[in-house]
Parts: sequence; structure tokens; C-alpha cells
Amino acid sequence: MASSRRAHHKSRGGCTTCKAKKVKCDEAQPCSYCAKRELPCSLAPSAAPGTEMEMRMPDVDLVARPYEPPTFTLTDLGLYRHFIKFTTIAHADNDATLAVWREVIADLATQYPYLMHEILALAALHLRSAAPEQAGSLDRAAAEHQAKAISSFREALLAMSAETAVPLFACSCIFVPYHLVAAKDASSLLFNEETGSVAEWIVLIQGCAAITTEYNDIILRSSILPLLGDLSSPKVEEFSSGLTDARLVDLNSRLPVAPEDREVYEHVMEKLRLCFYLSDQANTLLDLKNAAFRFPIFISQHFRAGLAARHPAALIIMAWWCLLLHRVEDRWWLKGRIGPLLRKIEELVPPEHRHLMAWVMALAGGL
Repeated sequence: MASSRRAHHKSRGGCTTCKAKKVKCDEAQPCSYCAKRELPCSLAPSAAPGTEMEMRMPDVDLVARPYEPPTFTLTDLGLYRHFIKFTTIAHADNDATLAVWREVIADLATQYPYLMHEILALAALHLRSAAPEQAGSLDRAAAEHQAKAISSFREALLAMSAETAVPLFACSCIFVPYHLVAAKDASSLLFNEETGSVAEWIVLIQGCAAITTEYNDIILRSSILPLLGDLSSPKVEEFSSGLTDARLVDLNSRLPVAPEDREVYEHVMEKLRLCFYLSDQANTLLDLKNAAFRFPIFISQHFRAGLAARHPAALIIMAWWCLLLHRVEDRWWLKGRIGPLLRKIEELVPPEHRHLMAWVMALAGGL
């Protein structure tokens, strides 16, 4: 008998919820007070696996968790529409590349989140130029999408395959325009002041070179081929026919470089001569642009270190590269950027070496 009382002792004073609320408990299992208000009741029998009570428990858990928004929002859909309808036109070099951006890359973005985030970042900055009153929110949207794009791009790059070579290449093609238009000042076009290294886009664009080197055949057979333009690689002996080559050869002989670094800088200068030769020979806007943006791909780690350290020779070479950018400065993501960048480089170069970039400054630095 005593044993029977002890079995019901738990419910004699009511459930724990009613005690806490100081209300009368009818001691039902569960009690009416808790059942009516959908509160946990200490008198409720334990649910057997698969019962209705067990099945309801996840609902309670979901309500308690913080709300997690979807990866892409309605605002993002608006940016995607802007990219297809407007940004692609501003970004294209001709009808063929317009079709690639609007149809091929926009479609690939629906399959690869890093590419979607990157085109949304670029679209936000492009829309900002047409809607300056929304600059704050669009800048935030662009920065958020860019951060997500870079993070997932890096992961995908480590696991690169024949299947992902094309979307990765397409994404890398947007990194440079994004950075050039997003940079807050002239210095951040070349340098990452927080890390003391070169700007992140310079490193990322070299990921593009890794993709094209390993999966060259796949990219050449893909539907994004029109973006590549003229892929010719002339021999060094041909460079001398370029309009600027004599000046570059003279520059190479006068750069302030230590003997142990001479080989590194001569290699970089050879690539700069190649890009000027291609630019001088270019017959289309696409080839003119591609000639300019071939150069950062060739920059070695040793040269990047010199640039990060503001070595005069590295700065002077980048000033000459700016002249190639000046030739395509009509692009919406380059307008108004080259003059301030050149003047910043001139400021960083010691006065005794500035004469080595005087010709460049005369042509493009006063913009």
C-alpha cells in the first residue's frame, strides 16, 4: 500500500509547471493547464518511439532555433535580373561575348553558387552607378556576395576538375572588374593595407592561369571561347616591331634592381613587352582588353613580394602596366581609376627614380 502511494507521490502536488505558475493542477497526464497552452508537463507519460508526441518534438525545436535566411533572397533575384538585362551589355565586348555573359555564364551561375555570388556582386556595383541613392545598401550587398564568392571559389579551386574548369574560369574573369570598381581608393587597387600584401585580385587572377594551364583544351572547346579573343603567343624576336618596345627595352636596362633580382625582373619585363606588343597589334576592343589583363597573370611570387614591399622597380613596372589599362579605360569598371592610381604610384616611387615613369605620366597620369 505504501508502495502504491509512493508511485503517485509525484503528481499529488501538481506538475512542475503548475507549481511554478502557482495555479491549481488537475493532475491529468498531461494536466489540462499545460495541454491547453501547449506547455511541457512533468505528468505527461513518456512517448514511445514513433508516437504523435515524439513526432511533434522537432516542431518545438525548430521554433527555438534562430531563423536562417535562404542563401539567395528576392533582392538577389533583382540583382540577377539586372545582371542579365543591363550589366551584361555594359560588360560585353561584342555580340558574341554578350551572348556568353547573358546566356552561358548566367546559366552556369544557377549551378555554381560561387559564380552566382560573383555576378550578383558585380551587378550590385553596376546598379549603384545608375542608382546612387541606394549606394549604401548596394555596397553592402556587393561586399557580402564577394566574400561568399571568394570563400567558395577557393574551396572549388582546390577540388578543380574538368567539370568545374569552365565556371571557375568564368568566375575568375569577374574578379578583376569587381575589385577595380569596388576599391575604396587608389592604393587599394594594388595593395591590401590590412595584410601588407598585394591586392587580393592579383592573387585570384593567377588562379585563372592555373585553370587555363591545366584545362586548356576543355576551355578552348567550351561555349565561353569567345571571351578569349586572340590567343596568339608571338616570339620575343617579334616584340621589336611593337610601337612601345624600344622604350620598354630601355626601361629594362635602367630599372633599379639588385643583381640577385635581375633575372626575376627581366622575366617580368619580357611579359610586359609581350602584352604591349599584343596591345599595339590589337584590332578589336576585346583583344585590347585581354592584352592588358594578361600581364597580372604572369606576375611571379617573387615580384609580388617586391610590389608588396613597395620596391621602386616593381612600382615602376606597374605604372607602365597602367598605360595598357589607360587604353581600355572607357570600360564602366575602369573609368576614373587610372589617373589616381598612377599618381599614387608616383608618390610611392622615390624622387630619384620617377624619371623612369615620366613618359607614362605624361600620357595617362594627368587624367
